[in-house]
Amino acid sequence: MDQETELLVEAITSLKSEPNYFKDYAFPIASAFFTSVLGAAIAYFTLRHQEGVQIEKEKMDATNKWTLNAEEARSTLFAVKGNYHGELKENPFQRITSIPSILFKAKPLTEDFKGLSFIVPVGSDTEDEIPKWSQIPRIRAMVSNYNYLLELWEQRNTLNEQFKLRVFEVHGDNARMALSKNEIVQAVGQAFLAAFTDLNERVIRLTDDIILELDNFLMEFPKYAKSKIQIKRLKRYGSILMHSNNENPFILKLLEKSPDPNFEILSEIIGEPEEAIRQRHATGY
Repeated sequence: MDQETELLVEAITSLKSEPNYFKDYAFPIASAFFTSVLGAAIAYFTLRHQEGVQIEKEKMDATNKWTLNAEEARSTLFAVKGNYHGELKENPFQRITSIPSILFKAKPLTEDFKGLSFIVPVGSDTEDEIPKWSQIPRIRAMVSNYNYLLELWEQRNTLNEQFKLRVFEVHGDNARMALSKNEIVQAVGQAFLAAFTDLNERVIRLTDDIILELDNFLMEFPKYAKSKIQIKRLKRYGSILMHSNNENPFILKLLEKSPDPNFEILSEIIGEPEEAIRQRHATGY
């Protein structure tokens, strides 16, 4: 090898750096590792955020669903009560003849409470008094009593049609006049009259109480549920449906309770002590 070639080889060799194991091996591995960790972390927190938003959406959807269902149920009872409100006196005989057979079609409320678990107070809540509508058993009772009331109205309609038929068969056109107790008993029998009168008073009382319970739910439940929802996460999704009667005179009138019956006369018809009838008709509201 001539001298010039040797010099060229030496020059090339001198340009070759000493091996750097961190730069050549550790750094690429570490870089790939941390890139993977960062990507996984971003994916994890993005997924957590999306899951959190979805949870809040489900809370809002459940709240609005129950609000709309309660509003529909209250409207159904308003429509029923509108057929007799303001017409009832204390006399049980007048009360059974003042309420016509009320034909309506209403769906029972669905008893599905799984979506309401978020309203239950947790250990960190420090309120002295547990909010009324944070109690799922209270909501369950309202729904159950409403569905039961729909069945009672159907039974009442059936008995009312039987009552009218029997009275007209016995008294003819005179049935359109105010009949005495003896004349009514003559037409329908004491047992039928007792059962019909008792049922009539039960539906009147329970209708009043369930209307007020549903109205309170509409006013208070959305506000309480809203306190359990992170609304900031749902700015572009929707809002909680709030309810107000807006001093509507028609609604305020129907929220008034019907007058109580004369329990002394009611006791004579049904054949039970007055206090026993009062306790049996008590709804707990």
